[in-house]
Amino acid sequence: MQRISRARRWWKVSVPAVVVLFSFFLIVACEDDPTDIGLELKSALGKVQPVYVDTLRVYSSTWSRDSMRTDHSSSLILGNILDPVFGWTDASFVTQYRLTAPWIPGNNADVDSVKLFLVIGDYTGNEVTPMTVDVYESFRHIRYDTVYYSNFEMYDSISVWPVGSATFHPEDTMVVVYLSKTFGRRIIRDTAALQDNKIFTDHFPGLYITTRKSGALGEGGFAKVNLLDAKTYLAIYYHNDLADKLTYGFGINTYCARIGLYKHHYDEAPPETAVRYLDQEKEDTVLYVQGLAGVYSKLTIPGLQRYRDSLVVLNNVRLVIPFHNDPMGAIMRKPSILALRVRLGDSLFIDVADRQVPDLYNGRYDEEKEEYVINFTAQVQQYLLKHNDDLSFYLMTDYPAFDMERVVLNGWNNSRPLKLILIYTEL
Repeated sequence: MQRISRARRWWKVSVPAVVVLFSFFLIVACEDDPTDIGLELKSALGKVQPVYVDTLRVYSSTWSRDSMRTDHSSSLILGNILDPVFGWTDASFVTQYRLTAPWIPGNNADVDSVKLFLVIGDYTGNEVTPMTVDVYESFRHIRYDTVYYSNFEMYDSISVWPVGSATFHPEDTMVVVYLSKTFGRRIIRDTAALQDNKIFTDHFPGLYITTRKSGALGEGGFAKVNLLDAKTYLAIYYHNDLADKLTYGFGINTYCARIGLYKHHYDEAPPETAVRYLDQEKEDTVLYVQGLAGVYSKLTIPGLQRYRDSLVVLNNVRLVIPFHNDPMGAIMRKPSILALRVRLGDSLFIDVADRQVPDLYNGRYDEEKEEYVINFTAQVQQYLLKHNDDLSFYLMTDYPAFDMERVVLNGWNNSRPLKLILIYTEL
């Protein structure tokens, strides 16, 4: 008994010091292979060869989001796709546009044309199919100082018909939408609104911009619209009694309220390829990860409990997650990096501690091996030291409110399974 008591006292006193030493090796070796860190630690402690375990069970399930905050972003997503796995996903947005200076159109001013310019910064999806962009006038007032989410309801507060439409091709870097002269004349004739932005946004709340639904499976895609680019703006071309070929530009700038809006209809995917067991504590052979406030995967590792009261220091804990080819795997771009997070409360997720050292965390897709590798040693070590109780982790895109990418991955019970690799040193 005395010997056991001494061992326990040694554990309580010495483990923090060992973990500090271990952390030191993590820092100095962050450019090395994670398994090399264990060898250096072994040498420092004078201990035996690290133990390698890759048989711990990883339980997985797939969950959908209700909504995410999408206001104040410099870029918003536009487009839709009928995905054979994730069903129909639609991304649209609403934005204010503002006076760039007080405007006096002049005597007998009339509109020649109205154009909306949208700068496209990125695209993923079907590289052949064009999409139709529709611009509606919004009648719902949105405020710059208010928080908005992706499920904000706009569809009952827009004009019955679009005020303009245009065809968008995947290779386009700019979309130019011709808006109706009637819309422009309403603006140019409201002279009181043209002197003050508060009055202007009260009279003209904004524009709702969307795309027409893609007609066939695998058609469509998503474009990232750079709203705060100086080349994204609304222009009215006009003339008056004194001059022709006049132009006034309205800005879409940082002071404009703007909201990304998403719809997900997972049930529109064919049953044989659709996401299975959504929002159930039920396991599939694959994992699903989708941006645009879509789905994420929950990973639970109960086997970590057996190490919690053991005299071990972790050298490396990593997930190796193989890519699972699916009907859209070659069309939709994969996330360049995946985030592993833990949950705080009902809806708040935070990165695992290892994200503080990005190169060590990794999380990137390996094109040659067709897999993601995520190191989360520090997070699990905190669990072993009882600094947290996290046995469940959440796999999602890095910026799930705005990432356009999606991916299907292999689960633990797949023929080429996900692996949790645990390397530790016994004290």
